[in-house]
Order: sequence, then structure tokens, then C-alpha cells
Amino acid sequence: METVSILNPESEEAELRKKEAKDHWKAIQQSGPLVSTNSLRIGYHAAALKRDNLFGLLGYANEKEAQESSGVKQATWYNVMRVAEAFPGVDEKLFIGMKLTNAESLIDLPESKRLTEYWMRRAATDPTDLFAKMVEAELNGKARESDGRERVVSISIKMPQSRKKAVQEGLLEFAKSVGVEGDESRALELMVQEHTGGVSLIESITHSIAKIGEIKDLKESGKSVDEILDEVYVKLEEIISEFQAALEGVQNLESGE
Repeated sequence: METVSILNPESEEAELRKKEAKDHWKAIQQSGPLVSTNSLRIGYHAAALKRDNLFGLLGYANEKEAQESSGVKQATWYNVMRVAEAFPGVDEKLFIGMKLTNAESLIDLPESKRLTEYWMRRAATDPTDLFAKMVEAELNGKARESDGRERVVSISIKMPQSRKKAVQEGLLEFAKSVGVEGDESRALELMVQEHTGGVSLIESITHSIAKIGEIKDLKESGKSVDEILDEVYVKLEEIISEFQAALEGVQNLESGE
């Protein structure tokens, strides 16, 4: 009698995801000792782990545990991940070939230009001061992608598949009812604020601590004094703006607005 082997598709997928997680983690660990030259590689693989929710497969309860275990400084981890998240779907070799400073400048261009091979090739070869001027000229006075915006992040929530549709539809309905239709993240924030009142302020403190860490790490970045001062001013303005917005949110909640 012929023996038929029946494979479990779910088991195969789990093994593939576990292998993918280990491959990303290995790349991060190998880049850690040379963080000054391999920081974009760290960002690329850390972003992939976060995007696909793979930290659990490595035995970590969350991203913070993984970051601490990796040996990569917190400020470096979150900064290079922020950069990587601005280049979704880009080939790893093309992405890590860029100079970090140039990649940070390139974020200010819209995706239609930022994700083109032409601009990423220039970001890999051009001196940082020349590249910054090229980006400025390309913007031609238009608003930068980073102006007045926090970095965009994502969260992953595990739930039974049967609940997913109801949760998504409920969130959409709530967003519409409170006047933020199309901005589900804001709707979710309002839901949380309704019950806690202090979440936004706590988040602003957390973000500010991370930004202060990034400022401290700038002295090891190899950038010029002028470049460092420019980045410090930008990060300080972000911290001030975020605290102001958080305080206004708390005041509105207290006044019942």
C-alpha cells in the first residue's frame, strides 16, 4: 500500500515564520558590533520583525525586550527603525547602501520620489551636505513630509479571527461618530483617553525620553557640529510641540470639551 504523507500547512507556515524571524535577528546581531556602519541594516531587519509581529517567535514578549537583548542602544534602534519604516518594500541591498544622514534627509520627499532608485542611489553616493541641498531644491518650498508630524508607527493586537471583523467595523463606526472618519488611530486614542485621561501625556513623556536618548547619541554619529545642532533643535521642537498637544488634551478632558 502506498504511504501518503499529509503535511500541515499551518505547521509549515509557522516554521517559515520562525526561520524568517531568526534570519532577521541574526542580521541584527551581526550588525550590532559595527552599528556605526551597519545601522540601516539593523533598522531594516528590526522593522521587518515589528511589521510581521515576529518578536514572539524569538522568545521575546515585546519589541522592548528584543531591543534590550540585541545590544543595540534604544535611541539607535528606534531611530533607524523610523527610517526603515519610511521605505516600505525597498530591496535590502538598496536600502542599506544609503548613508544614514542622507536617508534621513530623503524622508522629507514624498514617497513618489523617495522610493525611486534614482534618489536612493544618490543617497548612497552623494556627500551629505550636497544631498541635503538637492532635497531642499527638489522640495522647492513645499512642506516636508516630516513637518509637524510625529513618526508613524504601528501596533499589533492578537485576537481570535472571529472577532476581527466586529472590532474593525466597530472602530470605523466610532471614528465616524466622533468626527474623525478615516483616522482610526485617532479614534482608538480617543477611546483610551475616555477611560484614562492621561495616556497622551504619558506617551509624550515616553517619546521625549527616546528623543533625548537620540540627542545624546548624536555625539557618536560622526556628524559635524552644525549637523548635530540642527538635529538637536528639530528634536527639541518636536518635544515641545508634543508636550503642548498633550497638555491641551488633558485640559480639554478636565474641562469636559
